[in-house]
Amino acid sequence: MTDTRTLSSSSSTANHVNGTNTVSSLPSDLNNINDLTAYVNTIFRQMEERFLAASDQVMNRMNELGRKIDTLESNLGDIISHLPSEESTTTGSSQSITGTIIQQ
Repeated sequence: MTDTRTLSSSSSTANHVNGTNTVSSLPSDLNNINDLTAYVNTIFRQMEERFLAASDQVMNRMNELGRKIDTLESNLGDIISHLPSEESTTTGSSQSITGTIIQQ
């Protein structure tokens, strides 16, 4: 049995495959593909913008931490430079221990 119906739409084509008619609408399919492509491009752009924003935040935090480490290093250097030398600390502590022992 053969289907004898015809399509009157100019935007569709009828294909006869194994005794059945299939209708494919090319402009609609192309429109869907274009919409999908535009959607994917939009998503990629949004992802790129978010990645760049996150990357900027990470770089800013790293720079801030670097400045804090530099300040800490400088402050520690100042503290260490103001500490008495090891020889005077050793001599002073041995004298105070000796003085304490003699007083007892």
